[in-house]
Amino acid sequence: MQSCDLLPSPSKPRTGHISRSMTFSACHRLHSNSLSDEENKRIFGKCNNPNGHGHNYKVIVTVRGKIDPVTGMVMNLTDLKKYMEEAIAIPMDHKNLDQDVPYFKNVVR
Repeated sequence: MQSCDLLPSPSKPRTGHISRSMTFSACHRLHSNSLSDEENKRIFGKCNNPNGHGHNYKVIVTVRGKIDPVTGMVMNLTDLKKYMEEAIAIPMDHKNLDQDVPYFKNVVR
């Protein structure tokens, strides 16, 4: 999806935005180290399963900026797809977020 300002003025450059969505699947476990195993099971139920539980996630990335006068694009959609694959799909798709993704393993606890 792209949109743009159709009536540019000399003082205002043409701008637009481009959005791309993707889905991925991953699992995680709801668990607090400050609670006992029994408290974790009571509070988080089946989401506290030691093997985790899965979700399907949808991510939408929107880039806004000046429209390039040569290409007519804010950004090349193929480049945006590549960046999303590298930043989201490769590190997180079909992974255990708690164990396989450093950000979640080391920061979110």
